[in-house]
Amino acid sequence: MTTQCLLDAKEALETLNHKAILSIYAEDFIFEDVPAGLRITDRAGLEGYFSNLFCLPGVAFADVRIFDGGDFAVLEWTWSGTHRKTGEAYHVRGVSVIELRGGKIARESIYYDPSSAL
Repeated sequence: MTTQCLLDAKEALETLNHKAILSIYAEDFIFEDVPAGLRITDRAGLEGYFSNLFCLPGVAFADVRIFDGGDFAVLEWTWSGTHRKTGEAYHVRGVSVIELRGGKIARESIYYDPSSAL
């Protein structure tokens, strides 16, 4: 059975709801965007990250698949949008490696190749 916060994460990504995504993280969390070299440990930083991401031109998340292993999980996803400079569409496949604690995300590290989106 899939953990509720993972289902909530999937819905928040697909609906681009940065407020809803904040509620799935534990009070004491770590969020890492590994390709960007970002490490966020505070709610204001996390809200800013997702708010900025979700307002990119044409942004969407699709093909979100959940692999729930109890205390650890992986979300596979496709991030798409419109390149700001060229106006061309891009599609980026990526994964989120997640550690769960008390039904919330305690740690999330995301991995993807950003070259087509830059």
